[in-house]
Amino acid sequence: MSHHDARRAAVRANKALILDGEASLESIQKAVEALRGITIVISVLDIEQHDLSALTADYYDNLKVIYYAPQLSLWHRQHSILHEFSHLLLAHERTAAGINIGEFSRSFPTQPRKLLGRKSFLDDAEKTAEILADLLADRISSNGRQSPDEPGGLQEAFG
Repeated sequence: MSHHDARRAAVRANKALILDGEASLESIQKAVEALRGITIVISVLDIEQHDLSALTADYYDNLKVIYYAPQLSLWHRQHSILHEFSHLLLAHERTAAGINIGEFSRSFPTQPRKLLGRKSFLDDAEKTAEILADLLADRISSNGRQSPDEPGGLQEAFG
């Protein structure tokens, strides 16, 4: 897939995402949940030893848990979560092979059906999700927030 095709797919997905009110991490989460008919839970998990900032655990058809590394800055956390939202919005969990659960087997309270995490930066799904995450971040930043320490409502959502 060319960069142009990936951008076109990301722009189409971004336009399909109708938000209630201002763009924020929470409003984007709710819109993805509504559009896809899924429940998304966001939780912290020490995954940095696996060279990941975030990943999505697919527990069953309508429950997706996004785990992010605890040491991330607010900005990096927001982008990582938006990237995972993008995969879900684009339904990549249906086509992605997933990553080896064995490495994470003791990390989860309940064994997920599939783990979705970045394997390569050259993959078409990763390219499209990264572009879409940037578009979603642009929507959040265009809300007119005054403080650089307030990335799109992340401080309110996570304290």
